[in-house]
Amino acid sequence: MSGRTSVNVALAPDSRSLSEVVVVGYLAQDRQNLTSATSSLDVKEANKTPVPTVAQQLQGRTPGVNVQGTGGPGDAPVVTIRGIGSLGLANTGPLYVIDGVWTTDPRSLNPNDIETLTVLKDASSTAVYGSSGANGVIQITTKKGRAGTPTISFNGYVGVDQARKKYNLTNASEWAQRARVAYSNAGLDILNAGQNSLSGAVPVSEGGTFDPSVDTDWQDAFLQVGRRENYNLTIGGGSVGDKSSSNFLVSGDYFHQEGIVKGPDFKRYSLRLNSGISRGRFRFQENLQFLHTDATLLNGVPFIDVLLMIPSIPVYDPTNLKGGFGVGSTRLNTFATNPVGAQELLRRTQSENRLVGNASADVSIFDFLTYRLNVGLNLHTYANVDAQKTGIIRQNTEITSASLNEFLGYDTYLMAENTLNFTKTLGENHINALVGYGVQSYRQHNVQAGAQNFTSSPRYYFELSAGTQKGAILGGSTEYGIRSFFTQATYDYKNRYLLSLSGRRDASSRFAKQNQQADFGAVSLGWRISEEDFFKSALPQINNLKLRASYGVIGNESLYDNYLPYAFVGQNINYVIGTNQQIINGASQIRLNSPDVQWEERATKNIGFDLVTLDNRLNFSVDYYVAETRKALVEVQVPTYLGNFGGNPLQNAGSLENRGLELALGYHENKESFTYGADFTLTTVKNKVTKVAVEGQTIGGGEGPTRTQLGRGVGEFFLIPFDGIFQTQEEVNNHKSSNGTVIQAYASPGDVRYKDTNDDGKIDLADRVFVGSAIPKIQLGLNLNAGYKNFDLSLFLQSSLGNKVYNVAKRALESYNGPNNYDADVTPWSPDNPSTTTPRLLQGGGAGNLGIAAGQNSLANTTRWLESGNYLRLKNIQLGYTIPKSLTSMVPSLGSVRFYVTGTNILTFTKYTGFDPETPGTGFFSRGIDDGSYPNVRTVIGGVQLNF
Repeated sequence: MSGRTSVNVALAPDSRSLSEVVVVGYLAQDRQNLTSATSSLDVKEANKTPVPTVAQQLQGRTPGVNVQGTGGPGDAPVVTIRGIGSLGLANTGPLYVIDGVWTTDPRSLNPNDIETLTVLKDASSTAVYGSSGANGVIQITTKKGRAGTPTISFNGYVGVDQARKKYNLTNASEWAQRARVAYSNAGLDILNAGQNSLSGAVPVSEGGTFDPSVDTDWQDAFLQVGRRENYNLTIGGGSVGDKSSSNFLVSGDYFHQEGIVKGPDFKRYSLRLNSGISRGRFRFQENLQFLHTDATLLNGVPFIDVLLMIPSIPVYDPTNLKGGFGVGSTRLNTFATNPVGAQELLRRTQSENRLVGNASADVSIFDFLTYRLNVGLNLHTYANVDAQKTGIIRQNTEITSASLNEFLGYDTYLMAENTLNFTKTLGENHINALVGYGVQSYRQHNVQAGAQNFTSSPRYYFELSAGTQKGAILGGSTEYGIRSFFTQATYDYKNRYLLSLSGRRDASSRFAKQNQQADFGAVSLGWRISEEDFFKSALPQINNLKLRASYGVIGNESLYDNYLPYAFVGQNINYVIGTNQQIINGASQIRLNSPDVQWEERATKNIGFDLVTLDNRLNFSVDYYVAETRKALVEVQVPTYLGNFGGNPLQNAGSLENRGLELALGYHENKESFTYGADFTLTTVKNKVTKVAVEGQTIGGGEGPTRTQLGRGVGEFFLIPFDGIFQTQEEVNNHKSSNGTVIQAYASPGDVRYKDTNDDGKIDLADRVFVGSAIPKIQLGLNLNAGYKNFDLSLFLQSSLGNKVYNVAKRALESYNGPNNYDADVTPWSPDNPSTTTPRLLQGGGAGNLGIAAGQNSLANTTRWLESGNYLRLKNIQLGYTIPKSLTSMVPSLGSVRFYVTGTNILTFTKYTGFDPETPGTGFFSRGIDDGSYPNVRTVIGGVQLNF
């Protein structure tokens, strides 16, 4: 990491040591003297959870960090640090700094290569990263070789994945019984009632086939037992001489996850080479990783379709000559897509190559002054291929021909930093200061091509040259650069009074010339009360008690378009001129510019204290923060007739605030052959929009389930309140507004009742109210570990409380607005079953059940589909056994052998009725909307660790 004064600065093996050295920004500091809000991950414990990305390792283990992931192979989770910090930027995730190289993609690192991980959360720790540190920083160092005899270690495991739950859906006979009732209640014809089928609303003469022997369990057909495997081999070593030293580490890793759905798959191959040499006042270190991934993606929304498909439709239908999949007919209507066919007819793959690394050279000019040159790169190539076979997977639709689309490209990120590091102790004063200059550049280029009309005989040959009909060839490039001056300094007097300063001037090409430069800075103070003489004598059992406070302002320039300040002119636009209708080729402005766009600013106030006691066995840390985003980018509504065809322009007219409490508590004890410990984390966050561009303006959501507006949180649920089920006609007649209007005159007993919140005598969009947020009020994590002689046991619990989830699957399954399957665990209302939660069966939905009139389907967004997202999850449990040294010593060079069994997501306690209460949604305006995303999976693995 740039600015370190010695290659041998490393984290102590005991991550809870009071004197642990931590790299924050560009400077190494004793943990006991930190004045900023940081959290370190216990990498050894985190590695016990078999996940493919470092982001997933953080979940529940570090206060202030919210991670929402899925179980999809290769999926990247959504990570936010201290809440949502923007309203209109493309990237709201943290910056990852890996051995000095910056990236925003957590998949670019093999978790087995991590040596240390520190989360920087307040402006005091992130301001030195300027604009890129606005959403927090995750600072990572990778493993290095150590002096002595070369070591070889191997870690391998294999395991299986399963769906956490399945719905209890009706079989063919049960479905037919319920469907007859639904059609009868809707006044529709019921045909072939003696068979386990019915026609819908069409005469039997209109055709259609039905096989009474078909009884498809669509979940069994769609889901499978997945598998995952990981093999990691690391060789490391080094030497130390009188005037020189060297180190090297070579690591190879293979990870493969085959999903619980037939189709999706992820493979990762990585190779790392870290090496360094020092001689006299010179030191050189390089860290290089090559990464290759192959992923097959999930298609459509199959986790919803699998619930809707009628059991009387077969998975494969020999009578369907266009693809061979069951899709329904006029006698077996369904609006769902065959989820098996969706994966088999369309194959979407992504292949990526990455070369990520840095090289640094340090020259110790004087004992107290070191110069460093650090250069880094992140080279990325990708090939996304969509191959579509001919076939039908949905009723009344058809893919006319097989097609192939390829999207190829590359992006390059280059950086160079020059720093001078001054370190000096003057009596009882210690100063560590750094100044630096850096440049970064990014360039991306892509090309897209397609073709159609591929033949399937003798088999599909998906190459662009094989398609007889060629599509358009598209392409584009984008680039931006940043130039920076930065500084960071720490000072302490007697290890008692602490001061930290940091600042950065960034100039970004993403803004217009007059707005490119911005200055950011932060200051933090600390007081180690435990170092005062009066405190030592009064409370000698306190090892460390420190108060700290910080304030700083950082910026954000992650615009979704690198050329946003400039108008966009479309080429090859045809104009019709004259009476002879002559076509002239020309150009036209199709997007308005945003010339005054400036940097967003995030001002953070933080106050906290740290306590270490009981001979360093008990650690306690608390932080309270207020983070205000100023000059937040929000859209300005401009009509299309003014030339706005490419999206609304942006202006810095919004503000939002996050405030919360973070707590970390740990206790660890070693008693000869018995060791045990516990680590507990708690996080709260409250988010609120404090300013918008125009009074009354809403941001995002539209007529969807969420809304963002002044005085409320980002993406709060905005729905029509569900108010029970009408039990009698009298209740329908008495459900009136204050002027006596019957609000739901179209309803009947057994239909849903909704609240007329504005008392206008009708149910419509104006009745929506705020009913909760997807942002958890409290997040908890508890890691327990114990060891006795050669056995070790660890258990990790993770919980989310106070958030809501909008269950789209339940809405699709229980709206009864189409010919779908039914949830067998839900008993609809009937005269003999006066349910207060589930309406009567009514084919086509009916105005009552959806709360709609005159086809206003948007009113389906009601609180009937909103559920508590609370859950407590046994995230990980691992039991290990290390073979005694008396046995391993019989094998030459064998150091240790450990076998282990791990279970992940074994138990989840929740009232949420969907596949999984943890759902990231799509975009930060739609978090908490369970729109059929891939659920987290239950995993059981067995593995072995060998050290030579």
